[in-house]
Amino acid sequence: MHTVEFDGRGGVISDIPGARIAWLDSLRGTAILLVVLLHAAESLRLAAGPTPGVDTLNLFLEPFRMPVLMFLSGLLLPQSLAKPGRKYVAGKVSRVAWPYVLWSLIILAASGDLSPGGVAEILYRSPTYLWYLWFILVFYALAYPLRRIPQLVPAGAALLVSFVLPHGSRPETMAFLAAFFFLGAWCARHAPLLVRITSRPWLLAPALAAAVTVGVLNVMGRDVLYRGEFAWGVAGALGVVCWLFPRLGTNRATAFLAFVGRYSIVFYVAHLGPIMVTLALADAVGLAGGWFLLPLLLLLGIGLPLGLAWVYSTREHASVNLLFELPVPGRRLRDLGSRLGWARIRGSTPA
Repeated sequence: MHTVEFDGRGGVISDIPGARIAWLDSLRGTAILLVVLLHAAESLRLAAGPTPGVDTLNLFLEPFRMPVLMFLSGLLLPQSLAKPGRKYVAGKVSRVAWPYVLWSLIILAASGDLSPGGVAEILYRSPTYLWYLWFILVFYALAYPLRRIPQLVPAGAALLVSFVLPHGSRPETMAFLAAFFFLGAWCARHAPLLVRITSRPWLLAPALAAAVTVGVLNVMGRDVLYRGEFAWGVAGALGVVCWLFPRLGTNRATAFLAFVGRYSIVFYVAHLGPIMVTLALADAVGLAGGWFLLPLLLLLGIGLPLGLAWVYSTREHASVNLLFELPVPGRRLRDLGSRLGWARIRGSTPA
């Protein structure tokens, strides 16, 4: 049976049954690092002014970062849906809902907004930069009752709905990103078709042209972000990265990106704190305009989560594990088994 298969090293999109390649985690890691770059540059821009070149790059990539992450999350959906309902829910609570709620509370407390109203918003609005996790929870909640429907149906429906929702609203953004989440799930079930499409060189040029066009329009100030009428540009970007990343091979750079991708939850929730603390200290001593500050923000915004991710990957420190995953009985037994050599639990195993 042709399908997308996942193991601890990444994902497979192949027309060869059972074949495995490990580029999906590298792509996810790249997207997460671009989120860190965005937040570092945006924080610096607000404190000290624009960073030429970097701000333009962020604007160019803005239409693609989150849709690519949603597409990659959707690729994991079919394997999750194959689990019994109770295990499906437990996995989402453990690996998505728990870190979302915990880190939302941490962020609100750090910002001095741990009010009843702010805490309540965690459940229905997501008042912090963790809105991606909130969206994912909503999509997973919708996916289970819709599991017997071809995923292309909710993908198309979500895209159509995005056209009629208020422009610039949270519902419009959610509908647009839901389209790419369910598109990813559909592609996971139709891997041979995706392989055939992305392996045709003559399709690369129009896909690249579509992506570049939408990126340039965003740089020029055209309102393209999460707009259904510009979904073709995002589709083009997906075509480009799905052609490019399988061809990067295995090396130190892709291994690093894959590690970031496997533990993307750590980098996503924990990167902004070091950035904001460093920026506040630099501003306090009059160094907010220093040329070295953006590299320093990136070093700490990536380096500290990298250390946390490494500790988390060892699964030997319960206090660190609890920051990113709520233990459930079955998983705790598997973790014990991994220490005894019975199994290896990997960070990218879908919840």
